[in-house]
Amino acid sequence: MFENIAALDIGSSAVRLLTAKTGLRNFQVTGLSIEDISREDGDEPGDAVRRAIARLLAENDLGGCTVLCNLPMEKAIVRNIAFPFSDTEKISAAIPYEAEENIPFSIDELIMDFQALKSPRSDEARIMLAATPIEAVREYVALLEGAGLRPLRMGLEANALFECYRYFNRIPEENIIQLDIGNEKTILVIAGGGELLYTRSISGGLGAVHREIASMNRCGMREAQRLFESLNLDLTSIENNYQRDFYKTLGLNRSKLKKIFDRTTALVEELVEQVLLTLRSFSVEYGELEFGRILVSGGGANLAGAGHLLSRELELPVAALPFLQGYPEQAIQTQFPIVFGTMLSYLNSRRQSVNFLKGEFVPDLAGGSRRIYYLAAGFLCLAGVIFAVNLAVSAFLNYRAGSQYKKEINERFTRYFHSHRAVDDPVKAAQMLVNEEKKQLGAIDVLVQPGDRVIDLIAEIVTRFPGDPDFQLTNMVINEGIVRIDGQTSSSKIIDDFKNRLVDTGRFGSVDLNTSISKKNEIGFSMVIKQSGKKTPAREQVE
Repeated sequence: MFENIAALDIGSSAVRLLTAKTGLRNFQVTGLSIEDISREDGDEPGDAVRRAIARLLAENDLGGCTVLCNLPMEKAIVRNIAFPFSDTEKISAAIPYEAEENIPFSIDELIMDFQALKSPRSDEARIMLAATPIEAVREYVALLEGAGLRPLRMGLEANALFECYRYFNRIPEENIIQLDIGNEKTILVIAGGGELLYTRSISGGLGAVHREIASMNRCGMREAQRLFESLNLDLTSIENNYQRDFYKTLGLNRSKLKKIFDRTTALVEELVEQVLLTLRSFSVEYGELEFGRILVSGGGANLAGAGHLLSRELELPVAALPFLQGYPEQAIQTQFPIVFGTMLSYLNSRRQSVNFLKGEFVPDLAGGSRRIYYLAAGFLCLAGVIFAVNLAVSAFLNYRAGSQYKKEINERFTRYFHSHRAVDDPVKAAQMLVNEEKKQLGAIDVLVQPGDRVIDLIAEIVTRFPGDPDFQLTNMVINEGIVRIDGQTSSSKIIDDFKNRLVDTGRFGSVDLNTSISKKNEIGFSMVIKQSGKKTPAREQVE
């Protein structure tokens, strides 16, 4: 099967394009291109990206290509969920219930997909659930359609990064940490035994340093970025940079060089802190893993001495992600792993991975190429063979799996809906109960005044607020027994202690914490607190 592929990676500072041609057993990369996203005064959102894509299309004919892309990680909500069964259809049926408990947004406004993960326990299945607002996908698709591109697949950057590692890796069964240090975010991936285990998007990247230089030199962001790249900063020691005297040719003095050095070092230190927080969270679910190395990519991988700082603080060897190691341009080696992995995620169809192009976003490929009909015919024949085999064994498998499945679903039904008896079709019964409760919700809100319950819930949390003056609460949302609070603090220890005090009360079902660093000495946090026991019908928002 021959196919032309165009994979796009749209970042905050550049758009990268990879073109490839598939053969019977392999593929050939036919082109690698990159265009900077140059913003101008008066630009509307997306204007600079459209110009960069237009410049790429002017040099690359993508007619007849299968177009692939990724949704930026910062636009996605990612959760790891465990199930006591592994059947994909059963997991699909249970996903809406789990999503309502794990994602503090209405599922009617989201696009969701999931993929299997390796579980640390043999008696459970683990998945990665990914969700994003429908509007985010709609805007992203519209951006590409405006350039005449209709993407067939929109995956996760973390999957692409892992697929690139898996393709080039030569060390079997190792446990590794991947860090792709970009302009405005850093993607963290934890892999073990050749499987993706955990991922997270960390706010913060080299853009913070570029902004420091732009402010200091009173220049544009692109000029600041080029100055920083030309400086070739060495983070092992400020004296090394003084001795080279190269900074003087760029119009910098010692004071400005020291500010750039300190800001870049602080960025790496902030990244180390976030990696340590992630590893602590990961170890709660997977236990302690012994990691072999840290693999870095992205623009931050070009920083001399950054690997030394990461290795010193995390006590692990640091190496560049293996990628086109014979290629002469360092920028290609560090900035194209994600777009390369995007192509691999599509080609490795045997490995199911997240794809946000569902429902209204499924592309209409009619008339595009007859190859899809050949593929469909092949799958139809294969399905016929599988159906014949399944017919012979389905009775036995249904007898063994059916009773366990019905038991598990009924247990969830009785737990979620506080029922004392099992039913023949718990999924249908659950839907009927939900519909009936929605009809009666207005009447219940009138009859049941939730004031005291809400006040008690708020008091339970507020009495355990940190007394530190740097703890600032910006938002509190209470929605059916789930409380989300957002704010800022100057230290991760303050918010960690706050979380531990809530957990120690034993009054809450779960306390989940997400943090992000917006700037030095300011850590943004979002904490989701699930009330134990029955959910309250109260719907209050305090801001």
